[in-house]
Amino acid sequence: MTLARGALKRDILSRLDGLGREHSLGHQGAYASRYSLRSNNGAPVEVLFEKGDKSPANLWVLASQAASLEDGSIPVRRSAAADLYRKPSKNGGHSYGRHSALEPMPILGRADLLCFALRSVDDLDRVIAVLMQA
Repeated sequence: MTLARGALKRDILSRLDGLGREHSLGHQGAYASRYSLRSNNGAPVEVLFEKGDKSPANLWVLASQAASLEDGSIPVRRSAAADLYRKPSKNGGHSYGRHSALEPMPILGRADLLCFALRSVDDLDRVIAVLMQA
């Protein structure tokens, strides 16, 4: 991991630790941190942050809660629920097709998601501000 990416991820994790609580499933070791939050309207909000050394600073959120941010201001990709379990796995079945820490999450696991490639803590703050309006 580059020094800049490492510092960014530490800063993002610090901010997320202050904004939400650790998800009931817990964090996934060195690879991902799961968080539970409540919007200003009381709606449950789940987020997953990829903290692993090899991944970008990806933040996964429910697409319906952050669709307004698909305007290109933050790099984002859509991950449709309809595409889950389509990729062949090594054992002859089909693999989940997303970060494995997402699969057991009740809200995010099988929903349409957005994956934001965060470039700064300001990007995180923009996404969180939108999620808080859900």
